[in-house]
Amino acid sequence: MKKKIRRLAVLLAFAAVFSLAACSSGGAGTSSGQSAQASSAKASSEGEKPVIRLGMMSSSDVIPFALINRNKLDEKYGFTLDLQVFTSAKDRDAALQAGEIDGVLTDYVGVCMYRNAGLDVRITGITDGDYLLLAGKNTGIKNLSQIKGKSIAISQNTLIEYALDRILEKNQMQPADVKKEVVSRIPDRLELLRNNKIDLVLLPEPFATLALDDGAVELSSANTIGLYPAVSAFTGKVLEKEGRAIRNLYQAYNEAVDYMNSTDLSEYESTVIDAVGYPKEMNGKIKLKKFRRSKLPPKEDVEDAIQWASAKGLCKSDLSYDSMIDDVAS
Repeated sequence: MKKKIRRLAVLLAFAAVFSLAACSSGGAGTSSGQSAQASSAKASSEGEKPVIRLGMMSSSDVIPFALINRNKLDEKYGFTLDLQVFTSAKDRDAALQAGEIDGVLTDYVGVCMYRNAGLDVRITGITDGDYLLLAGKNTGIKNLSQIKGKSIAISQNTLIEYALDRILEKNQMQPADVKKEVVSRIPDRLELLRNNKIDLVLLPEPFATLALDDGAVELSSANTIGLYPAVSAFTGKVLEKEGRAIRNLYQAYNEAVDYMNSTDLSEYESTVIDAVGYPKEMNGKIKLKKFRRSKLPPKEDVEDAIQWASAKGLCKSDLSYDSMIDDVAS
């Protein structure tokens, strides 16, 4: 079964996340969004529902949004949710810059980089993605005390590197205590771990679960140290034009989260598999943590990300929390 899952996982990785730069933002490219329903956000008019076009890549933070469509919560709250799945962060960001989508599922570092590129993108809510620090099954590594001097595959100047640095610091280590090897594509990192060519990786879903199913050892995660950097964000232009619809989106999001937290996973596991990108053979093996209702992220968390990003030259150090958030859902 594991061999079958492994083959499917590799096919999934190359088909669904080709050239994905692990949660990175910035850069130009051609939009590869699916099922686009409108060329611009539709303002509410008599008898017409506004369309919210949200760009994302397959990951666990997509689940509540997928359930909004499955459970027809967008109809209940008076809008149409157009989920557009991208195979690379570059293409997603190009679509946002071109006005082909209204918002994105991204992270603190990504929003810092948007702002540095002159895009008025504002955080409007938190989402629930995690990033797991894993050791290869043949490394002999069982806990964090054993990782000094070991090699880890990362994407540079992205959320992945930020989360790794903070995990290390929370455990009385420094970023220089591990050997960072830049491997931009997530599928390549997973295969390096499986083939014993790297000691450690930091992976989002669905890749983290696929690695664990293959025998990798979980050492820590972003969420374990209290870091929840995944967010949803919209452009200032769309927030001004469609604020009411986006407020309704978050009401629907919270209802979807309540449904998740009170319903057995078997009732909606097929939606999770499709949304996150798990192989079908993972049916019955998936585990979900409790999801949180949406709210604005803590000021100190965003400011910490700004500090890290500015030290890397990814944004200006005077970027403020107030300029990066919008309380449209309040």
